[in-house]
Amino acid sequence: MKQIHLNLLLVAVAAGLFWLLVLDENKEEAKIAKAIERQPPLTTLDANAIRRIRLKNSASPDIVLEKSDYGWQMREPVAVAADLVQIGNLTALATLETRGSIDTKVAKRPDLGLDPARSTVLLDDIELGIGEIEPLKRTRYIELSPGSVNNRISLVDDFAPEVFDGEYTDLINKALLPFDAQIARIEVPGLVLARDTAGTGWTATPASALATPDAMDQLANAWRDVRALATVPPLTSASPTSKADVAVTLADGSRIGYKLIDKADSRFLQRLDVPVSYQFVPAEVARLLSLMPPPPAEEAEPEAEAAPEAAAP
Repeated sequence: MKQIHLNLLLVAVAAGLFWLLVLDENKEEAKIAKAIERQPPLTTLDANAIRRIRLKNSASPDIVLEKSDYGWQMREPVAVAADLVQIGNLTALATLETRGSIDTKVAKRPDLGLDPARSTVLLDDIELGIGEIEPLKRTRYIELSPGSVNNRISLVDDFAPEVFDGEYTDLINKALLPFDAQIARIEVPGLVLARDTAGTGWTATPASALATPDAMDQLANAWRDVRALATVPPLTSASPTSKADVAVTLADGSRIGYKLIDKADSRFLQRLDVPVSYQFVPAEVARLLSLMPPPPAEEAEPEAEAAPEAAAP
């Protein structure tokens, strides 16, 4: 009889353990489903519909970017075409999935980097205060519409800080010329290429055996197509009135001059009218200077006449 009771007890224990395993498995599946479930976006904005962005940082001038018929343009602190990849990183803030939120009434905002915010991003009329990183889950604190009543602080997956850190050169387009540029004239040391009067080809001054019609077309295409590795602050002091090492004149009459600068294993073209330097591997700049005549060979110095032998005594 005791054996029967023992067997029943063992069966009951086994059944209990089985149901505990089932419950644990169900809980784990629920956790996984919750983890992969799409979370509410940070804002209700359509990232593709955003037309204007303003970046505010206390240590640098505001950066203003606007969408035009010709793509995104930087309006402040300089006027120049903007980098579409970096613009995409900024507009993507609007639709970031939130990973939780904190009531601003109980949050110590200075501890979160939000009093004041390290950076502020305005996407059209929606303002985002960018804070520090939550150390455990590596999420970033963002306050939507800072200062609003009953506001909350959202946590989102961290993202690269250079898109909003106040360095405007990071947001400049990596192309040397506007995408719709019509080149009228290219000046490199020792050579000038100009559109012919018919507008169908090029003339070289001075004439050169290297400057064939195909070679001149390839050079013009190189100026249109080349993209820098990076855009960085100016490496040397220069102004629009400085002498340019190379220059391109567009069909509308505007002239863009650059200084050539070699540093480490890179070659830079520093724009004279906008404070930015474009970083290249040397081979890419060589394409832009491919028809430049070689430097003149140095003339050999005449040998010194031999001193007369002393007369024998």
